Amino acid sequence: MIRTVLLPVRAAVGVGKLSAKTGYRTGRLSARSTYRVGRLIGLRRVLVLGAGIGIGLLVAPTSGQELRDKLRRQWESRRAPATDDAVAERVRYELSHSPRTWHLPQPEVEVVAGKAILSGGAPHATGKADIERAAASVPGVADIESRLVVGSGDGG
Repeated sequence: MIRTVLLPVRAAVGVGKLSAKTGYRTGRLSARSTYRVGRLIGLRRVLVLGAGIGIGLLVAPTSGQELRDKLRRQWESRRAPATDDAVAERVRYELSHSPRTWHLPQPEVEVVAGKAILSGGAPHATGKADIERAAASVPGVADIESRLVVGSGDGG
């Protein structure tokens, strides 16, 4: 009777030992294989990256110095204070492309010394608030003066 009770326990322990030994050996084999394959793939990736950079340099439309100068000019122009017309254009773009305001009547936008002046109509108070919020989020806008009339559906 004891053998009958202990047989499943002994079988479970035996299977556990067997799977542990097999797993250890298989794991050791796979670790070696993974290392070897990783080295091979890693070396190939570095070579392919180098070849890609070389080809890119050969077919580049400008020299590296010209590209650096162009990037430097663009960076400096971004850091320079924007003109009021440029800020107004950014506000118009943001209003016409923002998911909350593109479908609303677009207001007239004027920017004076960083202050955006919005005039026109808004279909409802929520639309007016969305337009004001979107305009205020544009870089270069320091303040908002809202002349939007709620309930007037036309944008002019």
